[in-house]
Amino acid sequence: MVEVELPYKSRNEPIPGEIEYNQAKFKFFTWKVPEGITQKGKIVYVHGFFEQSDLYHRLFDDLSEQGYEVFFFSQRGAEETSPNKLGLTNEFHVMDDLDFFINYNLDTPQDKIFLLGHSMGGGIILNYVIKGKYRKNIRGVLTSGPLVKLHPKTQPNIIVRSLSNYIVLLAPNLRIDSKLKFEYLTTNPDWTEYIRKKTTKLLGSARQFYDMFERGEKLLDPSYNKDFQTPVLVLHGTDDNINDPKYSEKFINSIEFKDKEFVPVKGAKHSLFLESEPIYRDIVLKKTVGFLNSH
Repeated sequence: MVEVELPYKSRNEPIPGEIEYNQAKFKFFTWKVPEGITQKGKIVYVHGFFEQSDLYHRLFDDLSEQGYEVFFFSQRGAEETSPNKLGLTNEFHVMDDLDFFINYNLDTPQDKIFLLGHSMGGGIILNYVIKGKYRKNIRGVLTSGPLVKLHPKTQPNIIVRSLSNYIVLLAPNLRIDSKLKFEYLTTNPDWTEYIRKKTTKLLGSARQFYDMFERGEKLLDPSYNKDFQTPVLVLHGTDDNINDPKYSEKFINSIEFKDKEFVPVKGAKHSLFLESEPIYRDIVLKKTVGFLNSH
């Protein structure tokens, strides 16, 4: 990735950190609640495919100023943690690493935090509150455009889909270009151009792609999601051509837990936290802060 000027001027300086766990050196950042503002809670944020913390400075500034400390870690196989091992991860590491970082952020064994996540990260955290080790420590879970099922415009061709089981067995570390279209990300031209200039190819491993798609499929299985017992808000752009919004709604409708809400964000694309100001501030941020405050 090349250096490109961020299309947003940060108001609060995140605190960087680094920690080793299970043969990986993780990079992380913490947005503390500014002085003079009462802290209401703590958030662990789980990012999407090929994302870095710089995409979320605006969101994390806003959340910290609302009283929520935010912890962001670069996942195993992502640029800041694994610069020469892009996509080299699997389902075990995804959940085990999240166990580690949730526990890292618990002040006491009885403490509770929020989980927020976008896209791939949204699929991860929705699965986590069903089967994760510290699911009882999650106060609420909020996702933006979660990967439950890809939109038809983004799905791999039928030959790749039919061979995926063999590819992941024979060559799990094979690097694959996702070929995601930058224009599908957001209606905000500044963020679209920033990502386009900073990114060359959106590469992941065969194992990473296989696991993230399987993760989404499981969420639609009533025998699997019957144990969903965490307050949940799912935000999804109606014009998302990467992850299909109708399957996010189908997931919400399939769980029996009553404290749940699906919000279709009209006119928005995939990356809701990078959306244009009226959409982001008047709908996405307002619903996010409202959910956090009510739980």
